[in-house]
Amino acid sequence: MYLPRPWTLSQKIGFRAVFILFSLMILPFPFSTIFGAFNLSFLDQAFSDFWNWCAELVATGLLGMEELAVNPTGSGDKTVDWIHYSLGLFITIIGTAIWSVLDNKRSNYYKLWRVFVMILVYYLVYYMAIYGFIKVFWLQMPELRIDRLLKSYGQSSPMGLLWTFMGASKTYSVYAGLSEVIAGTLLIFRRTRTLGGLVTAGVMFNVFMLNMAYDVPVKLFSFQLMIMGLYIAMIDYKSIFGLLLFRKAVQPTPWPPFFKSPRANYFLLLAEIIFVGYIYFQRIDQGLSGRKQYGELRPKSPLYGLYDVEHFVKNGDTIPPLLTDDERWQRLILEDPGRSIVIRMDDQLTYYTSETDTLEQTLTIKIGRDSLQKSYPLEYAKLEDGLTLFGVLEGDTLNLKLKTYDLSNFYLTNRGFHWLNEVPWHRYDPAPKSNW
Repeated sequence: MYLPRPWTLSQKIGFRAVFILFSLMILPFPFSTIFGAFNLSFLDQAFSDFWNWCAELVATGLLGMEELAVNPTGSGDKTVDWIHYSLGLFITIIGTAIWSVLDNKRSNYYKLWRVFVMILVYYLVYYMAIYGFIKVFWLQMPELRIDRLLKSYGQSSPMGLLWTFMGASKTYSVYAGLSEVIAGTLLIFRRTRTLGGLVTAGVMFNVFMLNMAYDVPVKLFSFQLMIMGLYIAMIDYKSIFGLLLFRKAVQPTPWPPFFKSPRANYFLLLAEIIFVGYIYFQRIDQGLSGRKQYGELRPKSPLYGLYDVEHFVKNGDTIPPLLTDDERWQRLILEDPGRSIVIRMDDQLTYYTSETDTLEQTLTIKIGRDSLQKSYPLEYAKLEDGLTLFGVLEGDTLNLKLKTYDLSNFYLTNRGFHWLNEVPWHRYDPAPKSNW
């Protein structure tokens, strides 16, 4: 039977601090996952509300803020998030000191540490699966839309540029996702857990640097996952340094069975298999459905394409293509079934809700919302190289002739892969000009 050695004072203090800090970071996991599976997410929300309430007290009481925005925005680097982490550090310092005074006789925390490590491992497995599979299915940074292809680099935010270069390559997106999934999978097994921690830390360090370099507002969380992966790896630090730095024969850190009873260990293994299976099945199922809903297999408009407006007749007058005109259409993008994008001569984009009826051959533009929404059906006719549109839009009679733009002219999405390159294909051309 494995008997853990007494811990040194620094080991005990270090564990207390790490336990408190990481617990505050990962809560309400694993309960949130269990709650979600059994439709008890209100408990998850209760914890979130309490934590936000604590942050609001700090913001209004100590920082002098009138109010603190706590609603989700997609950013993980909001003011409330920084307060959460700062609160966590403060509670860790105070909690570690109190714990050390009240429990200074204990020899070690081996049993608690084993439970803590197991929860931490599956926390990492969970999030590596979330971020990994969404890239594997090319959904986090999806294939580039036509309107994205028309924008210049200078018009893009740093985060937008990152999403563009990731979305431009399905191969790289899948590779990045598999790296995260494999890192999480290696953490599951005791024999590969140290390697999994190293790979997780390495993969997440790359993600963290991308977030830093391109101002993606997930800096705090990516750094958190990186540190947690490094912590798992450093459990076996003697073996890592002995092998990599000193080239010595090393012995792996012992991971004895969790329970004394073989039956209890069997049920624990079964629970782990169910948990991981549930996570992976959920991610794969959402990835497959996501590809069909908004990914590369999503429905597309029956009139899919990019069109240059060659002739624009408004109320009987032919409007010339002047770059200063903020009303004349320059291009029309029909990509998604329920959306049309008009690019005007001054390069301003207007997004419309629309509906295409292939039987009546109408493209209906909808303006406004709910009961105030008005519909404007435009009759279309397909030409060999484009479309004609005719109808009334917001009181103006329009008669348009549009020419299809060949999407293969976009180098970014059509260059492809070449083992053989006689010269570097490194070029930048401005956005394609209309054919008028």
